[in-house]
This record gives sequence, C-alpha cells and structure tokens, in this order.
Amino acid sequence: MLSPKKTTLALTLSAATALLITACGGSTNDSSPAAPSSPSSPSTTTPTPDPSQNGAISLHGIVYGQADTSVPDGAGIPITMMGQMRALFDLIRKSPDFTQVVMDLGDGNPVHVLDTNTGDKFLPGKLALGLSWILIDMKTKGDPAYADYLATYQKITTAMMTQMTGANYTYANTSWGEYYYLVALNNFNAHGMLHEVFSDAMLTTLQNRLTFCDMFGPDASGQKNTCPAAGTPIDVASLNTAQNYYAVSYGIAGLRQKLGWSNPTFSSTTDPTVATMGARDALLYTLTKHIRNDSTGGFSDEASNTHTTYYDQARYDRYSTLLIGEVTERTLEMGNEANLTPELKQYLRNSVDLILPQLNTNGQGFNYGRSIGPYGDTAFMEVLTAAANVGVLTPQEMQVAYSYIYKAAYRYSNFWYDPTLPTPSVNMWVKGRGTDSYRGKPRVMGENFSLLHQFMYVNAWWDKLGFNGKAPLPDTDMQTYLNTKPHYTLTWYNQPTDTAHPYSAALITVRDGKRVINFNLSQAPDYNSYTPYYPVPSSDQLAYGTTDLAYALLIPQVSYNGKTYIPVTYYKNLNVQENNGEVVVTFDTAKFRQAAKNALYTTDLDLQVHTIVTFSHGTITRSDTLNSGTLTGNLSVETDFSSFADFQNTTAGGDGFSVNYTNSPATNYATTGFDNCALSQFDTVNGTTNPLSTTPIGQLHSNFVCKTQPFALTGGANRTFTWTLKYADPA
Repeated sequence: MLSPKKTTLALTLSAATALLITACGGSTNDSSPAAPSSPSSPSTTTPTPDPSQNGAISLHGIVYGQADTSVPDGAGIPITMMGQMRALFDLIRKSPDFTQVVMDLGDGNPVHVLDTNTGDKFLPGKLALGLSWILIDMKTKGDPAYADYLATYQKITTAMMTQMTGANYTYANTSWGEYYYLVALNNFNAHGMLHEVFSDAMLTTLQNRLTFCDMFGPDASGQKNTCPAAGTPIDVASLNTAQNYYAVSYGIAGLRQKLGWSNPTFSSTTDPTVATMGARDALLYTLTKHIRNDSTGGFSDEASNTHTTYYDQARYDRYSTLLIGEVTERTLEMGNEANLTPELKQYLRNSVDLILPQLNTNGQGFNYGRSIGPYGDTAFMEVLTAAANVGVLTPQEMQVAYSYIYKAAYRYSNFWYDPTLPTPSVNMWVKGRGTDSYRGKPRVMGENFSLLHQFMYVNAWWDKLGFNGKAPLPDTDMQTYLNTKPHYTLTWYNQPTDTAHPYSAALITVRDGKRVINFNLSQAPDYNSYTPYYPVPSSDQLAYGTTDLAYALLIPQVSYNGKTYIPVTYYKNLNVQENNGEVVVTFDTAKFRQAAKNALYTTDLDLQVHTIVTFSHGTITRSDTLNSGTLTGNLSVETDFSSFADFQNTTAGGDGFSVNYTNSPATNYATTGFDNCALSQFDTVNGTTNPLSTTPIGQLHSNFVCKTQPFALTGGANRTFTWTLKYADPA
C-alpha cells in the first residue's frame, strides 16, 4: 500500500444525496427563498426545459445534456460532462487490463493512470464515485448495456480493494478516498442498487476499510492506521494531517451512520464533552471550535495544526473560504441539519461575502493560493450552492450564483477540458499550464473524476432548487449586478483587535470595471516562499503566481550575506482607504523571511519595509521603503514582473526601466529606485520549458528583472523602490 502523506487536499467534493432545511440565518432578508424538499438521491432525469432557451443554455444542458447525455443544440460545448464521464468509463471498460489504461496528454509522457503507483491515494474512491453516476443513469433508463458496465465496475472495485497483508491493500484509499466511496455507496443505496452492485462480502470489506482512523493517532511508520479495539476511543486531538481533514472525517462518520454502520468513538483530554457525543457530532463540534478559535472572521487557518506559536499560523487561501461550504454540504447529505447552527450559517455567509465581490461573467474563481486552476472556479460554485441550499442567499443572489455556476461549467467545458488532447481530459499540466506537485500529472484520471462529480452534484442541487433547465442571467444583467459591488472590499481573516493573532491577515478585493484584482495578506508559514502567497496583486491574464516555485515576482527580494530574503509575513498596521476613486493599501512588514519552504524563524532578517499599493483605473502602483536598525553589511534588491504577453510583442522602453506590451491586458510596466533592468524571454530556458513560466491558467512569456548594486542601510538610512503596472480594460 502507498504510504499516506500529511498534506492538505484541495479537492472539494460533496454528494447530492442530502436533506435540505428551510431558509434561516446568515445575513439574509425575509424574502430569502425557502430550501426545497429533501432529495433522496441525485437527479438523473431530463428536466423540463426553459422554453425561451430550449434547455440548451442552462447548467443542466452543459452538465447532463439531452436524455442520451448528448450536447443540446446551441449549448456551445464539445461534450457534456456526463459524456466526458462515459468516455472515461469506456476507456477503462475496453482495456483488457485496467491497470494498463493510458491517458496521453500529448507531451510525450503517457500516464498509466490506474496502476498502483500513481500517487493518488484517493483513486479507488474517486473511481467508485465518478463511475457510479453512469451506472445510476443507465439503470434508471433501462439501458441494455447496463449489465456490461456493471460487470466492469464490479471487477475494478473488487480488485482495488484486495487485501494483501495486514493493513496493506493493492491500492491506497485513504481519507478523501474513503469519503468519496461512501458517497457512492449512499447514492447506490438511495436508488435501491447497493446490494445489486456490491456483494455482501464486498460490503463487509468496505465497512471495515472505509473509516476515518487513518487520519488519527501516531503515524510514525507511514502506514495506514487501524481503528482501535472496540470500546477504545480515539483522542480527537490526534489528527495527524491538516485541520480541514476534520471535515473529511466528519463526512465519513456521518455517511457511515447513514448506512447504519457503527463508528469508533472519540475522547478528549481537554474537553470531556466530546466523550458524550457520537463520532459524527464530536467531529463537527471539534471542527467548529477550530474555525471559531483560529479566525475571527470564520475562515479556516490551514496551517494551525503544524505550528505552535501564534505568529506561525494564518495560511488563508481558497480552502479557508471553501471549508465551511463543504461542512454545510456534508451536514445536509448525512441528514444532520439539526446541528447546522446559526454560528455555522454565519461563517458560510462570511464566505459568500468574500466571494460575491470576486464574481465575473467568465466563470473564473480564486486566483491566489495553492491548488487553484479549475478548483479555484469550483470553490466559488460549491460555497454558493451550499449557501443556496440553506437559505442564506437573497433571491437576487440566487440568480447571480446560478449564473456564475453556469459560467464556471461553460468555462470548464471550453477552457479546462481539452478535447484536442490525444486522450481528451481536463488539462492542468500541459500547453503552458502548471499545477502544484500535489496534483501531479499521474493523478490525471482521478482529477477528471473529482471535478466532474462536483459539477454533477451541484447541477442536481440546482435542479432541486427550481433552476432545472433554466437560462442564466444575460451577461449585461450579471455585469449590472456586479457593478453594484464596492470598488474595494476588505475581508479580515483575523481582526486587528485579536491579541492572539497580532499580525494582519486579510484579503483586499478591488473591482476595476470588469477586472477583479485580489491582494491577499496571509502568513502561510508552509507556503509563503511560493509566489501564489506573495503580497502582490493577482488578476486574470495580468499578474499570476506559479505553483510551488519562487522568484522575485513584484516584491523587493533581498540578497544579504549570500542568502535570499522576502517580505511575505509579519504584516502589521494594515490600512485601506479610498480617495478620489483610488484605493490605497498601506502596511508594514516587520521582518523578512528566508526564501525557503518552512524556513526557521531564527533565520529571519531584521529588515523592515513600509508598503503603499495604489489601485486606480487601469493602473496599479507599489512603493516599498526599506530600512533597518541593525544590518551592517550590504544588501541588494531585485523585483521581477513576468507577463503573459508574447515575447515577440514586448519591447523595453528607451529609459531602460520600463516595458511596453501589445496584444495583452498589460500595456506598460515601469520601475524606479533600481540601478539596472533587463528584459528576457521567460517561457523557455535552453530550449526547454521554464517551470517558473507555467501558471495554472497558462504560460508567462517575458520577464523584466530590475536590480540594485549592493548598498548599505545604516545610520537610519532608507531606500524606496516603486513599480507601476498599466493595463487595458477587459473586452
């Protein structure tokens, strides 16, 4: 069996086998819609189409399509999402040996996506869940090929669950994989298919294996932990992975309970209340405490389990906002809505309030932090769907949310999904795109399954919410709503009055017409050396980080005594003001961190910087003033700006400190305070792809590097550096 790693999963899956509750809580008005009656399973029937659009231009039209899952006329997509899933099933079914199934993304390195060493420790669960949609659809329609597909499904799922020795199995299937599998089992059960698809012996195997025990207790051996003997509780504080895994284990416990399977119990050395609860409720109780204690805004701190001192915490990113949406959907799908407290609903509303100012008519989601790409888009989708299900959206917000989700589905089908690849697939890895190592290309099959499932379950919910086959808002109406959003929004992860978290952590979102710009201040101790966590603007096709890699992207990167330091944490005195249409952000950085993942705090550099970032129409300007009271040696500073514009259409200005761009949102970039600058091609190095150039959304082609000669900061001296980025209005 593959050894589980301690890492945060940015996958975000829920099932549409949930009970819904009536509208209440969460910053809504009295006209908020009531939640629909409880669906017992995901809808697989063809909806009554909107007569004005014939059902083609609708979320259902993209995800499910016509009765045979083909593309409706006018939908504008190459294949429906159900069609994509059926194609994956056929790829597996037609292979004599499923372990030898190959997906070819056209880069010269085809991947055996279902062998035992893909590194995807959730693969059996993803496969069981993804392909369950096809089986349920075929069974519902009386498809004559159902028996053949069922036999393939049974062969694969049985083989993947074969036990070798002890706690080892042919395939790893931990944490999220266990949750996915339980969603599939509950969906089959809701359709009366559970005992038709799985034998009693297989169900016994699954009941013993699909637990949350691998996420708790000592893990020194790297092997899957086994559940303790009956009657022996697990210490609820012994979670051995990131804090969001409380939500995964909560989903597992609740879905086991829904199937009538028993759960291990929990204990706590600090909170005896846990011992009086069943596993499901003990996990929700613990997760709620985590969100409450680690963020005054109700956002999950994704680093708080791995560090002990207060300044070590505060990684806020996509998952910090998404987690409460997942918790809400898990609560509903397992029928635990009685425990969906007003506090949790308010946290959900806080996530909605962070997302609404970022919405757009292109279906784009989060543009900062780790594991984004298509998951950045679907994170918005999942939070908005959870909020719609529990009535924390106004009627207008419901329309806007549905319209965004339609656009996200359309974007997935026409941008993220690439039918021109040798094996059509979601593309996060080739043609200039790059994702974090956590979602490496060997996991391509599983990523297709998990992303398609997200759209399928979300579509099923919106069908139940009354949007069955309905058209989204026209772009003009959507943009009219978006134009009512403030010019800027400041979202505090931790309020300045929070003495337990003395450093600023917040998101500033600026809307400049149709352009959305995010400026995220997050301590991110385990990721702050990577560009997606830098305190810089992030905006589609304008400025974007590169996953798992670092360079001086739009920050004053310092070289001192042979080491590199960056201002990526210790933010203080954050202030945001709007004056005469300009948004001015100011903050101080108390120390510079060494530019290395998980750098020791003893290596911090006693260097301070006062930063001013000004957002005006079509222009972003940043000023950094450096000073230090103790540094005695010389230091040098570098700042880079890399652009999506073609290198052939990029020209350096005659002053030596500016660049002009064409055929690009960026039009000009200029600096002051440096001694020299140089423009270079960025996409290739010695004829091979430059890893720094592959962002989640595409390739960067040029880089403008500005540097200083070594200089001293002594006797109270300071030095100021600026850059100005100009850009055109989006079409």
